[in-house]
Amino acid sequence: MARKIFMMIFAASLLFSHIANSQDASFDIKAAKDRWEPSSITIKKGEKVSIKFISVDVDHAVELGEFGLKKVLIPEKDSVTLEFTATKTGTFSFPCIKYCSWRHLVGARPRLEIKVVE
Repeated sequence: MARKIFMMIFAASLLFSHIANSQDASFDIKAAKDRWEPSSITIKKGEKVSIKFISVDVDHAVELGEFGLKKVLIPEKDSVTLEFTATKTGTFSFPCIKYCSWRHLVGARPRLEIKVVE
């Protein structure tokens, strides 16, 4: 009986260990007129990624075309969560694509850099 309980506990610990190691990547990105924070994230190819974009001031927008996501509005002082699977490796740069400050006029829009590694 004790051996059976031990084997059940051992099997459950292996299962939960596998689940813990295969979790998806999740990030919170704060969007502001002068920056996105953090401005860079690194993920692994094949990972399912969830990014919660949080506007701390005005409307912002992002388009993650390389990952199949079209223009998405991030409403003023609200949030939007985008999910995708990282199917490509490389470094991808995504600027804010909704006019939110004078920085857009001088080419200094906030950018999010996503690095996808093997």
